[in-house]
Amino acid sequence: MQLNRFMIRPYVEQALREEIGPGDTTGGFMVGDDPVQTAQIYAKGNGVACGLLLADETVKTVDSDAQVEHMVKDGDDMKPGTVLLKIKAKASTFFMIERCALDWLQQMSGLATKTRRYCDLVKHTKVRLTDTRKGWPGLRMLQKYAVRVGGAANHIFSLHNCVLVKDNHIKIAGGIKPAMEILRAKAQHTFKIEVECESLEMVQEALDCGVEVIMFDNMDMDEMRAGLKLVNGRATTEASGGINEQTIVPIAETGVDIISVGDLTHSIRALDISLDVRDIKPSAHRAIQRMKEVTS
Repeated sequence: MQLNRFMIRPYVEQALREEIGPGDTTGGFMVGDDPVQTAQIYAKGNGVACGLLLADETVKTVDSDAQVEHMVKDGDDMKPGTVLLKIKAKASTFFMIERCALDWLQQMSGLATKTRRYCDLVKHTKVRLTDTRKGWPGLRMLQKYAVRVGGAANHIFSLHNCVLVKDNHIKIAGGIKPAMEILRAKAQHTFKIEVECESLEMVQEALDCGVEVIMFDNMDMDEMRAGLKLVNGRATTEASGGINEQTIVPIAETGVDIISVGDLTHSIRALDISLDVRDIKPSAHRAIQRMKEVTS
């Protein structure tokens, strides 16, 4: 998955509407003749950079004449002091874009960093690590992009692009077999069918129905190993449900094909990233002095 300006523009515009509203009531009074300034956005901790295009688009939406230089790219490692972006823009621009630009970078870099940590834990195995749909409503595309930047893969994006049979589908259909009969007759033939199984009996029923992907849902390690023996290569296997950094390694070492982890996206710690104006033009000092004289 890649991002482009057309895709991200609605997110950026909504964020700026929320941030700026009818105008900046602090910075608007302080810029005087609004001189051009330079600034840099830099990391204050270790992590994986992500969200640079969103920060860039935030700047250029506010100030179309702004110049933004990318010093790193999404997926690059960063450490304290790593400069991510250099910006040349009107002084008023920095007041309006700072919070939104930093929020995109902090949240998405936090997500990519967490994903990289999970990937590193299981890189000695053959497992494919994926996300889930748990996370920020309305921002799923951005989360899934950050997961890819961090080194993992994406699971189902939305209800339209996968046949994923969960417990409530099975209950309503009256079992896995009747659910498969309905889906085989009506679903698009290009889709694989994945079934969520909570027991070995369900695994066997799914196998009997020729299901292509079997999810071991919240199974303990003994059940999962038994399930893998039962499948014996006849379907792709996936482990899911409550997986975290403490449990993912032994699960990966069972030989399961895929592990889907909701924790990648539903609980993110933002990284510490800042913006600093690098120089102050004399005209800005004069504007500040005039303001002091008027208000004194």
